[in-house]
Amino acid sequence: MSTKNNDHIYINAFNLISGIGPKKLYFIAEHFDTFEHAWKSTPEDLANTGLSQKLIQNIIYQREKINPITEFQKLQNSNIQIITIQNKYFPKNLKTIASPPFLLYVRGNLDTLKSPSIAVVGSRKISDYGKHAVSSIISDVTRSGITIVSGLALGTDAQAHRQALESNGKTIAVLGGGIDDATITPRSHINLAKQILNNGGAIISEYPISSQPNHGTFPARNRIMAGLSDATVIIEATQKSGTLITASHAYKFGKKLFALPGSIFATNSAGPNMLIRDKNATPLLCADDILNIFKNVLNSSQKSSGQACLSTTLTGNQKILYKIIKKHPEGVQINIISKQTKLDTSTISSELTMMEIDGIIKNIGNQTYILI
Repeated sequence: MSTKNNDHIYINAFNLISGIGPKKLYFIAEHFDTFEHAWKSTPEDLANTGLSQKLIQNIIYQREKINPITEFQKLQNSNIQIITIQNKYFPKNLKTIASPPFLLYVRGNLDTLKSPSIAVVGSRKISDYGKHAVSSIISDVTRSGITIVSGLALGTDAQAHRQALESNGKTIAVLGGGIDDATITPRSHINLAKQILNNGGAIISEYPISSQPNHGTFPARNRIMAGLSDATVIIEATQKSGTLITASHAYKFGKKLFALPGSIFATNSAGPNMLIRDKNATPLLCADDILNIFKNVLNSSQKSSGQACLSTTLTGNQKILYKIIKKHPEGVQINIISKQTKLDTSTISSELTMMEIDGIIKNIGNQTYILI
């Protein structure tokens, strides 16, 4: 079946029926010339397709309560578009995964769906180390023209979206529920969602409006994030984190998978470290690690700077400290560092701590630091 715009009215109507998911939508498309025909078909016609009697009864019961035109008007009132897998705006990356969605609900800039992108996911309880990594690495990736894909959740997702916006880049939020204002979850991120749209990004889902996310919808949402993106970045995750579901999808889809290495004593780094240990993910050390996989799609002004990873990840103050420590291969005490900079002791101590967490320097005792 080739779907037409006016058939979206009935595609949406079928998607409102419980028990109808992507597989059933594909099934209906194969057995009817239009979704309108399928919607208006008799129980006998539905039975002839091979649908189970239980689902047929469910369709007949629920379609009596659904007004397809009224429900479609709700989409239009919320500036939500439907794109099916046959639509020119449907992301090419998603078409090739093992379980592609039949349709996407989209708010925002459709062109963003066709741009090179990476998925950035991680713990809802992001650490200072994770925040630092997102701000220093993802900002450089975004400035190079790469779209950031995430799930609008608390913690890492929100950090990734905000960093993309602060870098004047595009970002896509993939939700496990409806994308209308009344349903967007978490409710505390309504303003963030609006900022994404106002900055030329998009919010997408395979679930109709008013659909509340649940434990069953998040894994399905994660497959879309991994499938939509050219690569996936795992910032932080415990060993049993749902974030690793996204990593698993990315690995199965043959996508490049990056993981931020961390301390062996940090529970939030257990997931990424495990992925690296099992050789399922590449250690993420700098923005250039990511940008190197986009060499063929970025123009010359967007490509990797070619600088060492270290210079990409260091902040302004950290670069000053790095140069001083580099001059003392035997180690340098914090009081000497303080004398050679105009920075106060608390700032120096904080920056040195972050550099040590990042694996750049090491405290060898007595507040003496050396480069690793």
